[in-house]
Amino acid sequence: MITWMQRHKKYLVITIWISTIAFVGAGFVGWGAYDFNKDRASSVAKVGHRTISVQEFQTAYGRHFSFYNNLLGGKMTQEQAEQMGLDKMVMNTLINQALLLNLADDIGLISTKEDVKEHLAKNKDFQTNGAFDKGVYYALLKQNGIAPKEYENGLEKEILNTKLERFFNFAPSDKERELFTASFFLQDRLSVATLTLDASELVYKEEDLKTFWEKNKANYLSQKSFTLELLTLPPSTEALDEKALEAFYAEEKHNYKHSDGKLMSYDEAKATVSKDLRLKNDKKHALETYLAFKKGEIQATQSKTVLEGDTSFPLDKIESAAKDEVVKPFIHNDAYVIAKVKEIKFPEVMSYDMAKERVSNAFLEELKVTLLEKKAHARLEVFQGTDIGFVGRDSVKSIAGLDEAKSAEFLSTVFDNTNTKGYKVMGDKAILYEVLEQKLLDEEKIKQYVSLLDENIARAKLTEFNQNLIKKLAQAYKVEQYYKGK
Repeated sequence: MITWMQRHKKYLVITIWISTIAFVGAGFVGWGAYDFNKDRASSVAKVGHRTISVQEFQTAYGRHFSFYNNLLGGKMTQEQAEQMGLDKMVMNTLINQALLLNLADDIGLISTKEDVKEHLAKNKDFQTNGAFDKGVYYALLKQNGIAPKEYENGLEKEILNTKLERFFNFAPSDKERELFTASFFLQDRLSVATLTLDASELVYKEEDLKTFWEKNKANYLSQKSFTLELLTLPPSTEALDEKALEAFYAEEKHNYKHSDGKLMSYDEAKATVSKDLRLKNDKKHALETYLAFKKGEIQATQSKTVLEGDTSFPLDKIESAAKDEVVKPFIHNDAYVIAKVKEIKFPEVMSYDMAKERVSNAFLEELKVTLLEKKAHARLEVFQGTDIGFVGRDSVKSIAGLDEAKSAEFLSTVFDNTNTKGYKVMGDKAILYEVLEQKLLDEEKIKQYVSLLDENIARAKLTEFNQNLIKKLAQAYKVEQYYKGK
């Protein structure tokens, strides 16, 4: 059980505390328009006596965008972020945090400079050979476009959040332990059976596919594309001075590390150092060429169409550009490139013929699920399964031929369902089950997990408390929101 609780802790423990400090490498993401007057130019909101800065909002938005983008395999677009109201979600989170910080201020909690120093010293991202390295700290902040003062202000708030959380002590009661124990440590003796479909059952016509496409064609869009005129500047060929290379390495050595995090020696990093110094030296020439290109004095040498999502080309430099805009020099394949955006084609609904393969796959998946559910429902009351014995939420045994991950997903369905019989469609089959018997783990085993159990109870209570507290604080502290969103 301990394995399951640790594995699923992020789902079990839901809290409004969201770290204000994270390096996500997301860069700047456009997120809407401001409605500021001169007095509000640096803030998106004021909550009580605390303000939420533009930088805080931008950093939080970038972090949230990166999180959802990772969930979608790197395919999240700004349009999707706007549709889901990501900017409003971020704003609500920051306002809630500010409400709680107002409360912390009023009850006398503080975050000291010593607290900040202690947290910085413990952050492994800022360490060299296990010790805090001020050079690495400043360089890493610079790479992420974060001023040290902004970072440390955010860290102060994070520390204060943690202190406020500790201020409220929600010790679990015996009744709560009993309820959580029943939920986490219950075991079921299951009978299971597997249903599959025969090829003869998957019958459909071309008209069915077309109807499906008509109903869902908004999901079948062409990719956004950019037609570019490119000018690639070959790297300079002049010899690099050895002393200049050594000085550059000494200044930037924190960027040259082995996979285990240890710094490379000068000799180990020399090839990369040479490339980076050459690019640094070439930057001035690249900017001069950019101005000449922009004036039409120099012509492009290549035309290229790049699809959105093409990871082989640095589209982050292009996506925010307008049609006919010349983008400042950026590095691609170890050389400076200047690009002019000649055309932008936005996603359009694909024709049936163009989308047919994707439509067919999606239609078949939906048809399989529908037929499996119908078949499983009809068989549920009369099926004869195989007794697999007692299982718990954390059981890692293979069930009905499923791998460990799918077995865990199936067991989650069983334990989250109050019915004694049920089924779950898993890929190309349906797993039917019946609960034959239930029991709790013995008392000795449960005692092994008391501390983790108490932690989850306290977190659940804190979450409920915070939700109600936020409502009260919103009445106690004035909230002025300057950012209006899309």
